[in-house]
Amino acid sequence: MKKTIVYSGFVLFFALTAIVYGALLSRTPVYLNQDELGFALNAYSIAQTGFDDNNRFFPLYFWHLGVMWATPIIVYATALVLRFLPLTEGMIRLPSVFVGLLDIFLVWILAGKIFKEKIYVFLAGFLLATTPVHFIHSRILLDNLFVIPFVILWLILLSLFIKEGRIVDLGLGFFVLGVGVHSYHAAKIMMPLYIFLTIWVLWSQVKNNKKLLGVVLVSFLLPLLPFIPWLSKYPDTLIDQVKYTQLYDAKLNPLVGVLSLLTPRSLLHRVDVYVNYFNPKFLFLRGDASLIHSTQKTGVLLFPLAIFVPLGIFSALRKWEPLEKILVAGFFTAPIAATIAGDHYRISRALFILPFAVILATYGVKFLFSLRSRKCQVLGLVLLFAIPLQGFYFLYDYFTDYRLRSYSWFNNNVPGALESIIKYDRQQSLVHVYFDKTIDFLPSYWKFYLIKHDRRDLLWKTEFFDPKFVDTELLPQNTLLLYSHHNVDGQKQSIGQFNKLDPIFEPDGVQKLYLYKN
Repeated sequence: MKKTIVYSGFVLFFALTAIVYGALLSRTPVYLNQDELGFALNAYSIAQTGFDDNNRFFPLYFWHLGVMWATPIIVYATALVLRFLPLTEGMIRLPSVFVGLLDIFLVWILAGKIFKEKIYVFLAGFLLATTPVHFIHSRILLDNLFVIPFVILWLILLSLFIKEGRIVDLGLGFFVLGVGVHSYHAAKIMMPLYIFLTIWVLWSQVKNNKKLLGVVLVSFLLPLLPFIPWLSKYPDTLIDQVKYTQLYDAKLNPLVGVLSLLTPRSLLHRVDVYVNYFNPKFLFLRGDASLIHSTQKTGVLLFPLAIFVPLGIFSALRKWEPLEKILVAGFFTAPIAATIAGDHYRISRALFILPFAVILATYGVKFLFSLRSRKCQVLGLVLLFAIPLQGFYFLYDYFTDYRLRSYSWFNNNVPGALESIIKYDRQQSLVHVYFDKTIDFLPSYWKFYLIKHDRRDLLWKTEFFDPKFVDTELLPQNTLLLYSHHNVDGQKQSIGQFNKLDPIFEPDGVQKLYLYKN
């Protein structure tokens, strides 16, 4: 009976979490980010035809927004959803919701391998579910989060190997890391690092067993084999990632480029970047520098973890068994890939910290309540009670004012403008639609919304123009113009023969885009 009640509590919490994580996906985040568009359009094309948006048949990697090669797992996961569901803002974000929920479930499994008491198992999942940065990334179609299930699975399999000594568990753990390389760009750095950490921790068990070491290393390399023929055909796959992250001057020879990172100035900069990933203001108060990845009203982690995580590290250091070594090392190495990229305060590139932080925080809670001091136990209760309070504040802000603060980070209300154009064409068939070419990622947005509304025929009426050189007097009747606020005085009710249409408002009532029709 007691077990039934406990498991019912887990199920009820998971169901409520699923509802919150999946609520109002088409409304918040406020609009689609350009990366979401790139992933979604490739996924839709794969789901419908087996070819990507650039006519490659089931590719290993995907050409993304004309900038870089995107990792495949997010695209194929989204394609699976779009095989059965329509292309809409909410539907394309569902794969991220599933990944976020999977993370919570896997953390419960991992915590069950570590803690005997069910209350601490539940707490680990609760801490992850209420972590702001995890919630945010579970509601937006970005590949940053898709690496986390592979990290947690590796930790689960590693804990099984440490307890039971089965080679198959260690081999599977390395295989999972190998597959995870294809989940996110930073995984190409972090997954080999986790291999190194595993061998370091288990060195006494593997140093005299070359067969074991060989088996597990082969397990890691197997998922990487498809990369060899792919790179032979598309050698720019890695180079384009260097260009995108601006790691070094891509014009340089790769060896020279890597050496350029070792200059004193570069090294000092990256030391500063690394140290600031553990800045308390960043971790517990402010969060990511981008409003795509943070509300900037709450930190990466909720504030009570500022106490629980250090206590957990202390508790793990006292025990200092193999798994505790991995957890502490994993926490402090989480920003390594982000540090190499050289960007301050970009937790989106260091989400690897999540499973280590919540498990160490659970250690910290357990340690605090193990102390016999009444003051410590009262402090623990107050901090635990503060988690849902701060969590509710975060959720309220996320679904309300965050939309107002963040819309410019999501390229303004391009969706509203495009859906208005489709509406006007339904009312009176347009001859031409002219788009201001300075509006970012407009071709991708247009393609998405034409598919959404099954109006791909409008592509034939579409032209992109430079506002500096267009002569509106020469355009045919029944033409519609879309301008950015940078290129037209929005107060004008007419431009030549063109009259201003209904305004396109942002959530705060500001206008950034204007429609005119003759």
